[in-house]
Amino acid sequence: MVHATIVLSDFQQEALDEHNYYRQQVHCTGPMILNASLNVIAENYAQYLAANNIFNHSLTPGLGENLYYSYSSAGINSMN
Repeated sequence: MVHATIVLSDFQQEALDEHNYYRQQVHCTGPMILNASLNVIAENYAQYLAANNIFNHSLTPGLGENLYYSYSSAGINSMN
């Protein structure tokens, strides 16, 4: 399989390195390789979600995705 070389930002490279470190520690698998085409698809879908204030899987055939969100209620005081 041939992978096109893509130039990564410092953030992307650091995130990829960290991901691959833990991937190897937990799953004993080879490194993940970024794919420029998938990056564009993911970025476009993320922009679509944000613009439409929705949070759903894309259901694109042949592609998987992990979506996650979280919030903290530490700053909220309950009232009796």
